Amino acid sequence: MSADAAAVPFVRRHELSPEAAAYRARRKPSVPIEMPDLCDHAAVARWRAATNALWGEDDDPQIPHRREEIGGVSCLVAGPPPDSGAPVVLYAHGGGYVLGSAAVATPITARLGRTLRVVSVDYRQPPEHPFPAALDDILAVYQVLAAERGPAVPAAGDMPAAPAADGVPVALAGDSSGGALALSAAVVATARGARPAAVALFSPLLDHAAVPGSPLVDGEGRRLIDHYVGGADPDDPRLSPLRADLSGLPGVLVQAGADEPLASQAVELQARATAVGTNITLELWEHLWHTWHYHHLPEADQALTEAAAFLAALLSQPSGP
Repeated sequence: MSADAAAVPFVRRHELSPEAAAYRARRKPSVPIEMPDLCDHAAVARWRAATNALWGEDDDPQIPHRREEIGGVSCLVAGPPPDSGAPVVLYAHGGGYVLGSAAVATPITARLGRTLRVVSVDYRQPPEHPFPAALDDILAVYQVLAAERGPAVPAAGDMPAAPAADGVPVALAGDSSGGALALSAAVVATARGARPAAVALFSPLLDHAAVPGSPLVDGEGRRLIDHYVGGADPDDPRLSPLRADLSGLPGVLVQAGADEPLASQAVELQARATAVGTNITLELWEHLWHTWHYHHLPEADQALTEAAAFLAALLSQPSGP
């Protein structure tokens, strides 16, 4: 297959479920509460708490999350315990960097946690903590997870138990701005010789220097992003992973709405990754909106079930380039 053929996105053509059609008809603005002066940190903290509460921070009783500190960073963890040897997915929530939390992301992490151990990071957020604070937190958690030892091999007869295998495979995943964090962390980790096993991105924001015009990234959304960028260069590949060296990465899955403004960045990511030999699958879902994965809809269940299967397949493979 030629590089050009391999770079064609797969468009998921389907009719919306009745649940999704009803949700789309009553959708509210992405940011439901008026944004305060982002230089007023106390006001931002109140706004973040109120917005996150409206978005939902309830745990899933079927897949409960537990609070853990990993690498000095607070995380919510779902799925099997560390000593189970289950493969791990490190998750970065979205919210324009300023909003969102690991608790808000539980509709996604709970569904991934049905089959995988998911570590969702409550990274530091701007305006108090601009770039690279969030990325540094993701990398700190990743370093600890990647160094975990697998379970010991059970003893046979009078033989002592074999020592635990070094390292448990870790994948990186994230949505929207968390997609940028996940892909940036994958690029940095790969360059350091600690490549993740897989990457999954949901409606990712990938380029802070040339964002498409839309309510998500213009106006209020643009202000959120700018407060994360701070005084850094938006061309910095750690900020804009679309501009990074994508060679050597593991398999990447991207799911985005076919008509959402950020779909153009996903298409560009597929082209650039394919050009350097990285195996990437881009699925553009017809009729769906930015990060539909958060909602309790058949389309979200299907997308996350397929993403979990993609991650599990790569996580089960032997490590190595």
